[in-house]
Amino acid sequence: MFALLLALDGGRSWYARFASAKPPQSQSPDRADARAIAWPPGSDLKDDAPIGARVYAQHCAVCHGPDGRGDGPAAVALHPRPRDFTGGVFKLKSTASNEPPAFDDVRDAITRGMPGSAMPEWQDILSADDVTAVAEYVRDLGPHRAWGNPPHAAEPLLVPASADPALQGRELYGALSCGACHGIQGRGDGAAARELKDTWGQPDPPRDLSAPWTFSGGDSAEALYARIAFGMGGTPMPGYAEVAEPAQIAAVVAYVRSLARTPPWEPNGTFDDGVRAPDPVVRGEYLVESSMCGLCHSPVDAAGITLATHYLAGGMKITADAHGVFFAGNLTSDNDTGLGSWTVEQIADAIRSGHTRGRRLNLWSMPWQIFGTLTDADANAIASYLKTVPPVRNRVPAALHFGLLETVARKLRAPRPAAIPERLTRSPGNFGEEEPSATIALDLPLRVMEWLQAVILVGGLIMFVAVRAPKHGRRRRRRWPAVAFALVVVALVGIGVTIARLPALDMLSAEPLIRTFNAALPMPVEASVSRNTVAVLQRGRYLYGVASCAYCHSSDGSGGKKTSATTFGTIWMPNLTPHETGVGEWSDVALLRALVSGVGREGAAFHWQAMPWTQFSNYSVEDQHALLAYLRALPPVENGIPAAVSPKPNDCAAYTFWVRDSDDTPGCH
Repeated sequence: MFALLLALDGGRSWYARFASAKPPQSQSPDRADARAIAWPPGSDLKDDAPIGARVYAQHCAVCHGPDGRGDGPAAVALHPRPRDFTGGVFKLKSTASNEPPAFDDVRDAITRGMPGSAMPEWQDILSADDVTAVAEYVRDLGPHRAWGNPPHAAEPLLVPASADPALQGRELYGALSCGACHGIQGRGDGAAARELKDTWGQPDPPRDLSAPWTFSGGDSAEALYARIAFGMGGTPMPGYAEVAEPAQIAAVVAYVRSLARTPPWEPNGTFDDGVRAPDPVVRGEYLVESSMCGLCHSPVDAAGITLATHYLAGGMKITADAHGVFFAGNLTSDNDTGLGSWTVEQIADAIRSGHTRGRRLNLWSMPWQIFGTLTDADANAIASYLKTVPPVRNRVPAALHFGLLETVARKLRAPRPAAIPERLTRSPGNFGEEEPSATIALDLPLRVMEWLQAVILVGGLIMFVAVRAPKHGRRRRRRWPAVAFALVVVALVGIGVTIARLPALDMLSAEPLIRTFNAALPMPVEASVSRNTVAVLQRGRYLYGVASCAYCHSSDGSGGKKTSATTFGTIWMPNLTPHETGVGEWSDVALLRALVSGVGREGAAFHWQAMPWTQFSNYSVEDQHALLAYLRALPPVENGIPAAVSPKPNDCAAYTFWVRDSDDTPGCH
């Protein structure tokens, strides 16, 4: 009996590894959405490559794609999508709507960047010659038309005759129907705002005119005049030069500039988290696109490119040492394989406490201890949005656990009570099944072996007690040793099962763990700071938690944990504190650029899987600055971090993150 139990237990361990070795179907991202590039970017170029081509490959291709079609490997998660240069359509121009941009327009956009998007400013990284060379390279990717160099305003910026140009502009703002998109008060919440799409079919919401720091082309009067007069190519923003006089456009410019509010990071500023819409679905969409949901709940290919057709459809394999093999759930609204039949309350509860309709989620597969810090409103907003995500049929397998003996032995060697694994691994491929009716569930053989073990164990104990029981009622006391032995076996098995399930026991409250995680996040607020600074720091602390920054960089921001993958090499999580071994010598521009554009201080690109800047780029500018302010206010911690190492043959085949016991040795060690 014991030999059979051991054989089944070993069979469970073998099957958990064998069944999850490869995804059931081979899928690659739609190449219309994203294309792979060499890593590090530009490492595949020949030594004699032109400067423009080299600069583009090193700094632009990760978003705009190897051929300039807006299909870089990081593009899937970016909102708005990167520009497709091959059509010659540009947002920021100083020329008429039907004219190509001036060469200086493109050069200025590269130099200045585009606030409110992942496009950073390059003026402190690239030389003027490099900017000119890459601007010429971008020009040549599009239609072969001569680009002129007209002044930045094709019409003079006339001062209206009215004594109050802003008042006249307000009337024209209404007459020109600007409020239909930008809203009556210019907050970007007009009736048509949610329906707007760009030329490529991507959502393109209007700007909040009260937040000039988000204007892609800058907030000067000349820049605003050009935007209103000539429109923004490829977007729903039309040009008004043919329907309004220059003086009228100038009046609208004056009105728009009068709407500006003080940024929350400046004295007397009012903090706004960037999402004012009362609709929870709108808020939930913002939170999902800017958080880690898509990073784990969307399968990727071997290059780490998200499978756009299966965004949020789950199927990514996550291995957590002794805890087993997990598969990220399908978050789309599919009734059979996703969340279509779940209520908003059930989804919100699963996000914040790990409680699902059938089990408690293991926190090493779904870090609910982090998301437990979400406010009720944000958790319900995320759940409300997920109910609207278009359904994708993709049955995700249940977790595969190793045999009881292996699981208990390995967990007893791990730090308790959460049995912290040595490493977590995210494997490429979709491990879900798009046609689940045609196959048996992946975990079914494992469940059969578990039941067989239970039947054999219970049946063996019954037989043992029966054999050891006295005959014909003689000496009844002789039965107690057999019963005691059976009870000891049952107790040991129960203890083993309990340990095997830790830390996913239903009877344990989620609150202590959530409070412990939240309490570990520093709140560096001095009594002398202003109220709006306190609000900004509180928001930054909240984002640092729910954005999972602490998961990789530690609660105090000191970093040091290692990750390795053949896609990007070996990276140690940077020290984010304001110590000289951290980001203390970084400028605010450089640090913010790293957070939301994936560009290091010297210009090196960060892989979007190792540092999810693609998600953080979708934060509002206010939230980006709140996170920046919080990092600046962290207590400095001395912790020198090794430099990243480019991909080598000894790197892990799948993305691997060392939760504990990482070292300074590159590769999968």
